[in-house]
Amino acid sequence: MNRTRWKWVARQAGSVVLLALGLMSTEVLAQCAYSSIQARLQISSTGGWVASGTVIQGQRFKVGVLVNGGSTLAAREYVALRLTGPSGFEIHPPVNGVYVEAPYSGTYTFEATCNNSALTSSATLTADAPSPGTPAPQRPNLHAIGFRSGTELYGGYTGNPTQIDAWDRASLEKVVEAGAVATHVGFSWSDIEPVRGGGFNWTGADAQYALAREKGLVAFAFSGMTPLWALPAGRTAPHKSPPDPQYTADFQYFFRELSARYCHKVRYYEFWNEQNGCGWIDDQCSNGQQAQAELYADWLKLWYVAMKEGCPDVVLATGGLDCASYTGPTACSDYLGWIYNRVGGEYFDAVSIHPYGQKLPTSDSDPYLNIDALQNVRAVMVNHGQPWKKIWADEWGYNTPAELEGLKGRMIERALNWFEDPAHDYVFQSRYLTVQDTGEQPVNHNYGLCDINAALSPPVLTPRAGHQAYREHLLGVGGTSLPLQNATMEFNTTPQYGGLASWGPNGGWANSEQFPRPASQFLGQMFGFYSAGTAETVGQLLPNHRFQAGKTYVFKSWAHGGGDNTGVLPYQLGYAQTDGSLSSWAPLATQLYAVGNTWFETAGVTYTVPAGSPAIGKQIIVRFGKGSDGGMSDIWFDNLSLDDALTRVRAIPSSPRPG
Repeated sequence: MNRTRWKWVARQAGSVVLLALGLMSTEVLAQCAYSSIQARLQISSTGGWVASGTVIQGQRFKVGVLVNGGSTLAAREYVALRLTGPSGFEIHPPVNGVYVEAPYSGTYTFEATCNNSALTSSATLTADAPSPGTPAPQRPNLHAIGFRSGTELYGGYTGNPTQIDAWDRASLEKVVEAGAVATHVGFSWSDIEPVRGGGFNWTGADAQYALAREKGLVAFAFSGMTPLWALPAGRTAPHKSPPDPQYTADFQYFFRELSARYCHKVRYYEFWNEQNGCGWIDDQCSNGQQAQAELYADWLKLWYVAMKEGCPDVVLATGGLDCASYTGPTACSDYLGWIYNRVGGEYFDAVSIHPYGQKLPTSDSDPYLNIDALQNVRAVMVNHGQPWKKIWADEWGYNTPAELEGLKGRMIERALNWFEDPAHDYVFQSRYLTVQDTGEQPVNHNYGLCDINAALSPPVLTPRAGHQAYREHLLGVGGTSLPLQNATMEFNTTPQYGGLASWGPNGGWANSEQFPRPASQFLGQMFGFYSAGTAETVGQLLPNHRFQAGKTYVFKSWAHGGGDNTGVLPYQLGYAQTDGSLSSWAPLATQLYAVGNTWFETAGVTYTVPAGSPAIGKQIIVRFGKGSDGGMSDIWFDNLSLDDALTRVRAIPSSPRPG
């Protein structure tokens, strides 16, 4: 839809009146324009809208209001939506036809009202409990590391694409080597639309997303930054002001387009950055006041609606609040409370914060995180009746000189342990600030995990002690992630249900949106499947990696019980008796896992190569076994990984096994 059309839609949807640069906002809802409405649910993208349905706790589904007995969704300005459920769950989605999640097992009621009329309708949903023995909620995105994109160094989105790609590629390789599964990308309005009406330049944004996908990393996206042409008079910094109110329609149009472009590709977004610190309207970084919070909340509301209209599947967070230890224990929770008081809790799905401890630590007694701020933000969410919402700890890290790199490593270990503690399951994501140092070239030794030699092409990043500490926390001493081809199941070239690229001899792939299950939102667009109870196997030979004596190998994945929500998956490690021949498989270790109705990451199979083993020097094969290996029923799998280490320093989590 073009810009003029969106402006017309905005006017028809009612008026948004911004006074005093947006410090007050009211939304005028339209009179009901329909003869009837129907509250409906959509369980999968290929299924129809239904008046009742069943999902599994933790599964996402759509809620929508149809009109006049047809299949058309009501315009959002005409209807009010309400979803209630167990444990006091209640939300009022401000956009019609969006995805929501069932955080508890039990019965949910979806109610719709046509504004200023007697028309009402309802639908009912049952959320079944997870299969017995399913592990605690999965939180893979606790292991995220950011990077400084080459667009910041080489001329922005219109800069040298070769230099930018080389820089970003070298950086993300070190993110992956550390064992991280997620990273940060930046989608700035000011970069993508530098000239009003001049079209969008998606080059840099596309490149960041494509490279993260290539590396198998989940992208958490920053969005914000006002173009110079849209700034209020007298403002000159894109990161320090929302648009002049006259450009509200341009603002909404851009964010609809952004969300739509990356729909089902990038799911997680935040709006703005440290708006309570140096990232908002006060040039002296005094933005932690109620008035500034209310202005931010007004634009957050507009952003949220536009993003959900562009793609109903996105998960949207507040901008990362500056919650470093110097802000004290309550600055961020106070700011969040003002957002709740201004616009309620319906215009963000998560809260993003930056809980830095001592940014420049000098001893082990310095705080590694601002834990009080984390807990107080959580308390505000609970006190406002939204305990199911999550926190993103989207920046933390340590600005240490070279001589204190060992201290940085110990701080990283403590922070990761805190985030991983099941008592802190309300933290959904945590991102170490950056794999490289910040600042212009030449770069001083600060937050980064690697030294950089940018004079070489491509740039060379050399891991420091901080990178080693992060990697060993996840992979063990001497641990490395060995590359599996098409490990994320995202690079298949066959039609749906066709064969898997780089895996064989059996197995196929399917679309996650068409087969939703709890925790599938942590995975990509595609997953693999095969019949474990038959003679089928799915394996891959690693031609450039051979077993070494004394090393421990772990092959694992995410798994699900398939169409019938139950099954047994045999994980196997073996070697090729003949180089290059997958069919010359010789088994070394098998581990069975019972899987059910919820996706989770298993601990997989582990094998330590003893001295004198016939596997030494042989090419590695990873495999999902067949019925005679203990497999049962059909199995779904995704995000496969293989790593090795000299010593395992962390206990591998237990997972359900067939009893």
